[in-house]
Amino acid sequence: MIPLLYLTDKTNAALIPDEAGIASVFAGAGMEIHVKVWDETDWEFYANILIRTPWDYALKRFLFLEKLARAARQGCNIIHCEKIVKWNIDKAYLVELAGAGHKVVPTYVENNFTPGLLVKYFEKHGTLVLKPRIGAGGRDTFKVSGEDDLSKTSALSGSSVLVQPFVPEIETFGEHSFIFFGEEFSHAVLKKARPGEFRVQGLHGGTVEAYFPPKAEIDEAAALLKSVNLDTVYARVDAVRLKTGFHLMELEILEPELFFRFCPEGMIRFAQAVRKRLK
Repeated sequence: MIPLLYLTDKTNAALIPDEAGIASVFAGAGMEIHVKVWDETDWEFYANILIRTPWDYALKRFLFLEKLARAARQGCNIIHCEKIVKWNIDKAYLVELAGAGHKVVPTYVENNFTPGLLVKYFEKHGTLVLKPRIGAGGRDTFKVSGEDDLSKTSALSGSSVLVQPFVPEIETFGEHSFIFFGEEFSHAVLKKARPGEFRVQGLHGGTVEAYFPPKAEIDEAAALLKSVNLDTVYARVDAVRLKTGFHLMELEILEPELFFRFCPEGMIRFAQAVRKRLK
């Protein structure tokens, strides 16, 4: 059995419910997982590391990146590697992907945010969504409709922020998530916000259901994933359907929820994809 450090956060030290049976599945693929809280563990003592659900990393991102770099210097086999994590942790990658010709919800970066900067975006797009350039779980994410809403964005002042037009289809049709292992499609889900909310995460009252996409949608999501050329072990492509087709919301490669409750066999695919990358 190959030991594998399985990193999570303190809240999920006993594993998220979706992954409660993962130890036995990984054992069946020849791996013994050691579930540890990421900021209470010396990563470099393990030859193989799986960054799984450290969902509070953004609150301690400098420590997270320091631990990642230290393990990389020690030659640890990290899934995903430092290059991938550093690329994906910064949501400005959306601007990069749009520049490469992919359909992405329009995204702008403001590196020293002040509420007054939003006037030009209100004029162009109307209602906006603001989120930290580095963040997770919908924390400090705001929907603003005009200057009367600016006070709610004070938590973002002076930080690096993404500005996007609000996409009403999120509230009506929801967000589609395509899950891949070894860059092969596994399964998909549809996430919907609760009435009166625009964030689809369960933390904010969102709901999730199984989704069975047509081949054309799978192919589009797969093409986008392959185009970033990062050779991922696991990934989640989050997209919203607009009048002009599917548009990327986020490409989750660092610590995506993988929704195994809707596809238990996906856990086997996940284990097999991880096993292929171990030392």
